[in-house]
Amino acid sequence: MNDDRIDTGRSETEQAIMDATLRALVKHGYADLSIKNIGTEFEKSTSLLYYHYENKDELLLAFIDYVIDLFVENIDPEAEDPEAELREFVEYVLASEDETGDCEDTVHRIPFREGPRAFQRVIFELRTQTTHNDAYRRKFRRMESHVIDTIATLIEREMEMGRYRELNAEMMAENLMAFLFRSLDVQVTGTRPESKHAMRESVYFLLDNVMPKGGRPTDAALRDANTDSDDDTDT
Repeated sequence: MNDDRIDTGRSETEQAIMDATLRALVKHGYADLSIKNIGTEFEKSTSLLYYHYENKDELLLAFIDYVIDLFVENIDPEAEDPEAELREFVEYVLASEDETGDCEDTVHRIPFREGPRAFQRVIFELRTQTTHNDAYRRKFRRMESHVIDTIATLIEREMEMGRYRELNAEMMAENLMAFLFRSLDVQVTGTRPESKHAMRESVYFLLDNVMPKGGRPTDAALRDANTDSDDDTDT
């Protein structure tokens, strides 16, 4: 476990319960999760689970709050360098097992020793429960709204600094989040592995070509299209 993990204001015991909940979710999935499963992963007395939480539902709502707090803490609207903050957040969301070895900061931003893939899988599985769980839907809506608002603020600050062209910041933030969630989808489900690279490229196309002043998105798109065409010819 990282010694410099993000401080979300929870006690050491509560942090340990969050870790145990993640491990149990990874092993058993949402449908088969039980307090017993979580207790097996918890290194302290299971009675402490019931001391802090009345039942599994209450514990899972607390876990979702914890995940949301981590997302909120990983993007700062007042960061000294707005663009650098955007890129760090993108890497936090897109991080994969084969990439974190080269990015120590990203590893520290992933709060669980199981690594980014486990964290992404659990977020994805809990988020799918919003289709029939109002409490989950409200919590994830709060998280997504906060992150989109923060991204829009960072984009607006870059525009004020003269480094981004004049854009609809909220629309660009929505687009970035759509690409990030689609990337999370394909990383977790594996339904279209080829989409993983495409989604990453789409995010960086916005960051490198569409938003910056002096960016040439049409030229970049044509260049990428020609590269793809050459690859197809080679094969």
